[in-house]
Amino acid sequence: MLRSLTLALVACCIALSAHAQKPVSPAEKGAYYAIYLKDIKLGHMYQEKDTKATYNGKPANKLTARSVMNIGMMGSDSTIKTNATVFMNAKTGATLSEDSTTDASGRVTTVKATYTERSVSYLADIQGTKKSGTLTLKPGETFLRDPSDTPGQKPVAGTRIKGKSFSADTQTLVDTEIVVSEKELIVVGGKSVMAYKIQSLGVVPSTTFVDDSGAMLLTRVSLGIEIRRVPREVALAPNGKGDLAELVGARPTGISLEKIARTSRSATYELGNVTRPLPANNSVQRWEELPLPGKEKSEKTLKIIVTSLDLPTSTTVALFATPGAAPERLRRFLKSTEYVPSTDASFVALARQVIGSETDAARVAELLATHTHKTIKPDPSIAAVRTAGDIRKDPRGVCRDYTTYFATLARAVGLPTKQCTGIAYANGLFLYHAWPEVWLGTDENDADLWVALEPTWGAPFADATHLKLTEGEITDVASIAADMGRYTVKVLSVQ
Repeated sequence: MLRSLTLALVACCIALSAHAQKPVSPAEKGAYYAIYLKDIKLGHMYQEKDTKATYNGKPANKLTARSVMNIGMMGSDSTIKTNATVFMNAKTGATLSEDSTTDASGRVTTVKATYTERSVSYLADIQGTKKSGTLTLKPGETFLRDPSDTPGQKPVAGTRIKGKSFSADTQTLVDTEIVVSEKELIVVGGKSVMAYKIQSLGVVPSTTFVDDSGAMLLTRVSLGIEIRRVPREVALAPNGKGDLAELVGARPTGISLEKIARTSRSATYELGNVTRPLPANNSVQRWEELPLPGKEKSEKTLKIIVTSLDLPTSTTVALFATPGAAPERLRRFLKSTEYVPSTDASFVALARQVIGSETDAARVAELLATHTHKTIKPDPSIAAVRTAGDIRKDPRGVCRDYTTYFATLARAVGLPTKQCTGIAYANGLFLYHAWPEVWLGTDENDADLWVALEPTWGAPFADATHLKLTEGEITDVASIAADMGRYTVKVLSVQ
């Protein structure tokens, strides 16, 4: 449940008023929570556990949870609703099944999963794109769930366990570790209480504080979000107002970018509070760790050099006829996925219509970027991570939509394309953003030549204020969720 909440917010952040909330029956006896970002109330969550449920005729524990969040985003409002139902073995606590639904301003994703001791089978409907599969544990692996999903279990300080969790957001198994620490003093609802600290280290790291019965009192997740147990009337009270992009954006120090941002071709930065590795160095971005005394080992400060390259005017390389024709290192950037269905015949036909008889990679990249910019209209209210098929049906969106759509067309005709997420300078802040990189052959040193494009803003290249934090697929943003909202940026040089 917490993973879905956080990834929904992460999706909004890469997007560059209150709505009516679903009434809750007074008869419900579960726990109510308010969701805050920097003390601004965004929404609420309700969670209840039924210890007398049945599943396939056998005793089971049933956990239900739902949430509603209303988020301001660059002048627009978005509503994100999540619902989840989990059945667990009454004796062992092992997960038997889980169903989840996320509705982001009308974009609906549902995932239904059923478990055996060694596998999980799922059916997913991602805004109309259907996917199914079975994931099997390797020898020695076990399933492990986020402790916040299983309230009522008495914590044991010193517990440290590892295992695999099924991520409904990406339909993958992810490594998860749970660490239970001794009680510490926290403040919830204006009251000081002693609570056990439980850290869950997985796709979306979280720190949860629970009482002696294991009931959740407070959870802290990415972006500075806090989920606090509160009385029902507080949970359902009107939300506060605040723009999410500005709340989690980073205001830079050092040299001003005000007049040169969009024309910058080279820049050097110090990026602070980094706990997750950045993508490997390439022709667009290079980084190294700065040895700064006094910093925690888990938090690093990096020196990052960004070089903005034009699309070459001379002949580059030809498109690949099939992904298998590309070198092994490039094949994942030609891969078709549920979000980037590049083998879909209709996308192949559309891409070929756009590029005509052009076969040079640089010219193809330019044609597709121009087409993408002209086709999609900006709409910051789009909160969901969408498939290219959904984007084509409703060509409005934000940077991640432009990036997903471009990547689908580019891969459809054999142009290796990365989907990059990171931060870019706009309106005085480094805001979370997405853009593509395309492969155009190798340079004089036989190193891969990648060029970053900017189809969202309509520029032929991504300027040097684009700091890349992840690359590959748009959903890889989950890998930096723990750092989002915490970065500091100092501009050392720009030209």
